[in-house]
Amino acid sequence: MKFGYYILNTYVPELDGGSRDVYAKWLEQMDAAESLGFDSLWVTEHHFRHFGGQMPSPAVILAAAAQRTKKIRLGAAVSILPMHNPLRIAEEFAMVDQLSEGRVNFGAGRGMHPTEYTVFGYDWSDAQKRLPEALDIVMRAWSGQEFEWHSEHYQFPKLRVYPQPYQQPHPPIYITANRDPDSFNMIGTRGHHLMTLPWIATNEEQRPRVEMYQAALRAAGHVVADKDVFTMYPIYVGASDEQAKADVAEHWHRWRGFALDAVNAKPGTPAHERTFPHLAYDAMVRDSRGVFGGAETCARILKRIIEVVGTTHIGLTFHFGGLSQDKVLKSMERCAKLVLPALR
Repeated sequence: MKFGYYILNTYVPELDGGSRDVYAKWLEQMDAAESLGFDSLWVTEHHFRHFGGQMPSPAVILAAAAQRTKKIRLGAAVSILPMHNPLRIAEEFAMVDQLSEGRVNFGAGRGMHPTEYTVFGYDWSDAQKRLPEALDIVMRAWSGQEFEWHSEHYQFPKLRVYPQPYQQPHPPIYITANRDPDSFNMIGTRGHHLMTLPWIATNEEQRPRVEMYQAALRAAGHVVADKDVFTMYPIYVGASDEQAKADVAEHWHRWRGFALDAVNAKPGTPAHERTFPHLAYDAMVRDSRGVFGGAETCARILKRIIEVVGTTHIGLTFHFGGLSQDKVLKSMERCAKLVLPALR
């Protein structure tokens, strides 16, 4: 069982400070993640919103992390691949893989909001269709061979991409799927690692989707045990259950508002009514969708998540809703020393 530190920030200027302050805090958290023995660290890509704010380029922050760390794996969760030229993405992550001496986990998905596509001149409506093709281009680029491409979405002459990744034949590839059955089947058929967000649904709802992915792996001749089921959860490990709620309930409430805005679940819409109540602090703890409480409670919730979802690798989000740096670092320390040892 593997555990990662995952930045899925919600930028709150009055609490988080300016950009320089935010990046300094993240780098300090990355240092702590390695020293505390986390297996991986993960960053995201979002644009123009408080949700994911200050994180427009996963490759840039991972390159910085590569120079500060020695062992921890460095993951993108995710790069919004259909919104970029896949050759450029192949170059950037191969470069980070070289700088880190082979520690990159490459994660890709279509993102969460049409506005990001519109602003950058891409069409959200065909993002799901472009994703597998863009992945094919990235993998061909990482083959070290000359190739050319001529399709509806991508056109380029014969070329060879430099640099090549440190890891051969390429870094591990993680692809997101949350609800769409076709996505789970596609990821399994292609033999990639799965990345999913059970807190969007429920752990119980996500288990059959994970099993669908694993069935697709088997049908395509892949070994299920070789593939991660990577899931992501918010966490705060407090001195007690009561203290944890006192410390972070307000910050979590702020985070869920930003998160629903990011997926366009405005108040009054069916998506908001379906999702918002289930993201309340007490409901998240009750349903094992948020890992909040004292060390014993957090360990119990994580154990249930592992059993119900079938996850093999959990990314834990410690920083949300403007939570102070001292509380983030203390929560990380309690997690590493009091919660995770019994679960590995």
